[in-house]
Amino acid sequence: MGAVFVSYRRGDSEGQARALSLELVRLLGKDSVFMDVDSIALGRDFRQVLQERLGSCDVMLALIGPGWLDAKDGSGTRRLESPTDLVRQEIAAALKRNIPVIPVLLQGAQIPSPERLPDDLKDLSYRNGFELGHSTWESDIGEMVRRLGLGAPDTAGRPEPPSSTATTPPAVSTGPSSWRRPRIAAVVALVVGAAALLTYGYSRTRNGDQRAEEITQSSLSSQPSRQTALPPAGVAGTTPLRTPSMPDGSLAASGLEFSWPGNDCWDIFRGAELVTFQCGAKKQALGAGRYTIKGRSAPVFMPFDVNIKSGTPTQISLGGVFEFAWPGDDCWDILRGAELVTFQCGAKKQALGAGRYTIKGRSAPVFTPRTVDIKDGSLTRVVMGGVFEFTWPGNDCWDIFRGAELVTFQCGAKKQALGAGRYTIKGRSAPVFEAFEIEVVDGAQLVKAP
Repeated sequence: MGAVFVSYRRGDSEGQARALSLELVRLLGKDSVFMDVDSIALGRDFRQVLQERLGSCDVMLALIGPGWLDAKDGSGTRRLESPTDLVRQEIAAALKRNIPVIPVLLQGAQIPSPERLPDDLKDLSYRNGFELGHSTWESDIGEMVRRLGLGAPDTAGRPEPPSSTATTPPAVSTGPSSWRRPRIAAVVALVVGAAALLTYGYSRTRNGDQRAEEITQSSLSSQPSRQTALPPAGVAGTTPLRTPSMPDGSLAASGLEFSWPGNDCWDIFRGAELVTFQCGAKKQALGAGRYTIKGRSAPVFMPFDVNIKSGTPTQISLGGVFEFAWPGDDCWDILRGAELVTFQCGAKKQALGAGRYTIKGRSAPVFTPRTVDIKDGSLTRVVMGGVFEFTWPGNDCWDIFRGAELVTFQCGAKKQALGAGRYTIKGRSAPVFEAFEIEVVDGAQLVKAP
């Protein structure tokens, strides 16, 4: 039976939960992780399986995103009000067993207050949780391991970032599982780190209603990315633009206004001293002097220096927006050269400093890497990928190959987003069907029955 139970609500954190589950399976094995339908064989009564797994798990990770609390059913009733809501049943059962239930807060979500929860979930409000922002994989895993006192050798000696607000989860209670408890603590640390990487949500652009140029897979490989100008918000670049005053008078006489098109956070340093931080497009009053501005959790732009002078406001505007219209929930990395900048899952937007970036599949090469050029004040949109659906009547697993390269695998009747091209489908553990080839086209869905 699985030792880690991943609870999530579809439509709120499905992409993050799936990516988290896949990573945990890779690290711990499929028998150590449970995530609803991916862990339930076809034909089994899911209610019975849920009760079995909930009765034997050691830790529950309750993923809570912005839409978790107020999600409604087709009749407009809040889902949590229904005693048959599966998310409510899962968490209530874990709370009743008094095992560690860790609220993993995504995209700025908060732990719900007790008065907003049904009686059998009210204890969730008092469970220690993790409030997670965006981070890179390696640094976030290292930070979580350090904060839990596990002393991972690959992170020893690194200074602890001042930005984390993670709280320590409750100690793991004894239970029927034979999984060793020190490993459970390590799992929790890895889980939280993985969730941090999977939870960053882009919620805002400076021109959310502006039409973007679309870049297909074929045009992307043959010419540079095209951009559509965003409404101007100042002078782009790292050179300060000084103006004698702000029209609304809201900026202090000595201060900085940073017009960044995303909701990423950024630190303000005076020399090596961290002064403060802000998120998104914000203003900050500062004393006269020289400051350095850096991305707080991810290097989404190159650090730059500004000089603040008494009586002279400083306004800086930089950054463009990259939008990837990927039809699946797969995660993808954004690299600047060899440096991992950040990652997203599914169809998402990400603000980036001007420059050239490479987009790669994070956990699997579901598409061939693509290069995009980001310009300050522009929106770059990439449209790529089709969907393959295999209506296999069993729960057997099957591999997807691009030539000799194993791309990914699925089990049972599933859909998988893939970049345009030719693929071979084979039974993973046994040749339960004849291998066959498919042709995936951008923007199309291909359904195959055995």
